[in-house]
Amino acid sequence: MPAPPAPVQPVPVRSVPAPSVEAPPAVDTSSEVYRAVQGSEAFQEIKRSYRAFVLPVSGAFLGWYLLYVAAQAAAPGVMRSPVAGPVNVAWVLGLLQFVSTFVLTWLYARNARTKRDRAALGLRWDTQDQLR
Repeated sequence: MPAPPAPVQPVPVRSVPAPSVEAPPAVDTSSEVYRAVQGSEAFQEIKRSYRAFVLPVSGAFLGWYLLYVAAQAAAPGVMRSPVAGPVNVAWVLGLLQFVSTFVLTWLYARNARTKRDRAALGLRWDTQDQLR
């Protein structure tokens, strides 16, 4: 017969001193810096660059999608036209929707990386220099 388990001994609890809390600065510089950055010409240029890319590309993609849907509704005979074996025009255009989504995602990432991210990083460095 196995021996009964040994009683569990309580673990002593040590008290941990509370962390020291410093008083917040008298002036809230974060909101001032935010407003200054938001009003700067460099920030406005970043926003313009973003809009100049996103709005036309979004409009073109929406138009392409609506064209696909309208073609399906208005010309079902054309959409059913065989292209190769069981693949018809509707299948080809539908798959091109996916292809165009990936291409636009790649273009957006490349545009952000090569233009806006560099400008934003420069703006960040300038802002950090002003805070020091």
